[in-house]
Amino acid sequence: MLRKKFIYKTITVFISIAVLIMVIFESATLFCIINNYETRFISDAEKAIQNGFVDNLRTLMNSSKREFIKQYELESLIITYSEDLGLSSDRKCYILSAPGGEIIAPGSETQGVFAKTSNLSNALDRKTVGSDKTYKKDYTDYAYYVKPLNEAITDGYVIYIRDNKNVLRSVTDRHLWIFLWLFLAGVTLSVIAAVLLSKSVTAPLRKLSRRADSFARGVYDLPSDTSREDEIGSLSRAFNHMGSVMSRSISQISAEKHKVDVIMEHITNGIMAFDTDQRLIHINPAAREMFEIGDDEIPMFDDFFKELNAGVCMAEFLYLDKYSTEIRDITIDENCHIRIYFVPFKMNNDRTAGVVCVFEDFTEQFNLEVARREFVAEVSHELKTPLFIIKTHTETLLNGYMDDKKMSRKFLTTIETEADKMTALVRNLLDLSKFDVQKFEMKKQVFSIDKMLSGIVGRFALEAEIEDIELNYIPVNELPQMYADPEQIERAIVNIVSNAIKYGEKGGHVNVAAGSMYNEVYIKVEDDGHGIPKADLEHVFDRFFRVDRARTREKGGTGLGLSIAKEIIESHGGSIVIESEYGKFTRVTINLPTANVN
Repeated sequence: MLRKKFIYKTITVFISIAVLIMVIFESATLFCIINNYETRFISDAEKAIQNGFVDNLRTLMNSSKREFIKQYELESLIITYSEDLGLSSDRKCYILSAPGGEIIAPGSETQGVFAKTSNLSNALDRKTVGSDKTYKKDYTDYAYYVKPLNEAITDGYVIYIRDNKNVLRSVTDRHLWIFLWLFLAGVTLSVIAAVLLSKSVTAPLRKLSRRADSFARGVYDLPSDTSREDEIGSLSRAFNHMGSVMSRSISQISAEKHKVDVIMEHITNGIMAFDTDQRLIHINPAAREMFEIGDDEIPMFDDFFKELNAGVCMAEFLYLDKYSTEIRDITIDENCHIRIYFVPFKMNNDRTAGVVCVFEDFTEQFNLEVARREFVAEVSHELKTPLFIIKTHTETLLNGYMDDKKMSRKFLTTIETEADKMTALVRNLLDLSKFDVQKFEMKKQVFSIDKMLSGIVGRFALEAEIEDIELNYIPVNELPQMYADPEQIERAIVNIVSNAIKYGEKGGHVNVAAGSMYNEVYIKVEDDGHGIPKADLEHVFDRFFRVDRARTREKGGTGLGLSIAKEIIESHGGSIVIESEYGKFTRVTINLPTANVN
């Protein structure tokens, strides 16, 4: 049975290929013949036109000769160019009047009327030439419009050449008969070749079929006959190679399964898989650690997630056709926030086979969202207080204190102070926003950091004296020129020095030390004030964070100074670090690169 089927299929394939090749070849040949005939026809016509046919016709028709003489000379002119045009009983040339299309010559055809083909219509419409090829029609033609010499005459003439394609049909008919005999001979040879080939192939194919059966039984090491040097021998060798490859592949699959198990064990997200009977079929160590599930515990789907208050059950995925990912957020121990992704998976019958649960700890993102909300609340609070003061003072002035110069001045001074606070707050917020989107424009230039620090210390000398604090500037060594934005660098340092004086102890010291080392300039601002508690140190650069809120508001702080200083320093490629011991000291160290100096 296998042999007969193979023989029939081989014969069919051989005949199909032979027919296809011959049909393609014959179609291409016929197209070339027809195209060559049409091209040569147009070429002959254009050659006659270029050899003076048009000029002679125009001169003759413009002459004052009698009509019968013109008729005779027109026929002579056609005969003169008959060789160039290839005229015969199947191909004729006519002189027509435009735009009517009446035949002028030859005289024997003057009563005839031509159907207006596309080429003839183009010429009669004075479009000069109509030379489109007519593959699918039983004629081919060429028309050329001849404009008269006399400009006053609007009508002209058309040289019209028409071929009835009898010669072409004769050639194609002979060619088709030859093709038919060749086709029959090719089919016969294909059948013979197919039978011979199938006989040489079926025997070794039966052996290979038995070898394939052994593969299905899991036996891969039975050798095949590889002594032949033809394609069958190559196929036998390929079977041997496939056997060894399959054996290695099964080993590799086992190894890959082991790798997947290892990956699942070390992935940070927790993963659990349940079947439709709610039984746990897989759990990785991260999930066991996250929910403190012992090795002997086998939680059920509904019970497990009911205990977590996830609000989900297996019936939703089995009966409600929930094939998309479901997401639930839960909280554990008040401080741990877990996001659970429920992903149903299917089997070959397109029914839900279970649910994979991925547990992601998003506590950090949650805390960031809380911080964002607190940030909005802080901004609202910072703006609410000065706005309230401005409103109340303004209402008081409007209600009768305008004439009291002393009271009016006091209230207006308070309003100005609160307005300045809001202006500073809004400016700081805008600057922080620009830093966030990296659109803060810096105007870098070369300047002396030494002069800047001296100026800052001098500026705060009076304030330090009022607070009974000794302010010192200590240059450790010669400071190089800096290439940075001096206004922003000064702003950052002023914030830090201002904080040191503002929150320092009366009778204490604030030392501003600076020096250079390698390719960096360091600036240290140290005070011996209250210091910062260890728990607050990691938050000092957070926006609106205050170590002592009551004292900060009393001093007029908003909790944005250190945040802005940090953004400025880091935008220049530097770093800022705060060290403190509560009740003893606070030290802020700034490092700025000098690689771009000069």
